[in-house]
Amino acid sequence: MSVDAKKSMGWTVVLILLGMAALYGGLKWLSLLIPAALVVWYTARPGFRTGRN
Repeated sequence: MSVDAKKSMGWTVVLILLGMAALYGGLKWLSLLIPAALVVWYTARPGFRTGRN
């Protein structure tokens, strides 16, 4: 498995865990979890022209 695939899987797991925390935490946690999920989303995005293809 390539390094990029491992990073992608790791960030996917983090986003899933944040989603589960939002479901169980309720509305109080959404004000914290939505910005955290956005940070993870933009951090996990590949940069411009960073793939092998």
